Amino acid sequence: MTYSSRSDVKTVLQISESVDDTEIDGCIASSDAIIDSILLREGLSLATPTPQNIKDASAHYAAWLFRRRNDPVGAEAFRAEAERFLALYVEARRDPGFRVVNDA
Repeated sequence: MTYSSRSDVKTVLQISESVDDTEIDGCIASSDAIIDSILLREGLSLATPTPQNIKDASAHYAAWLFRRRNDPVGAEAFRAEAERFLALYVEARRDPGFRVVNDA
């Protein structure tokens, strides 16, 4: 199961539906592997159904991987956005642990 679709990635990239799907599919597979590795490192699993932040992170990582071949500098905006979406998910899933409340 992939976290994002070709259509999602093409929307992020603002490109035509006629762009080669094989390249997009490869970028999605790599994008999802990046997400899986980060979640594994953090000791987290993925909620079901796939949360929107993960779908968005996947589409933006895939867009970064697709775009960096031709525009490495411009592609960084997609990576930064993907990391923002993924960080929000990771933060929300972390064990809150102890919270200090000041009653004063």
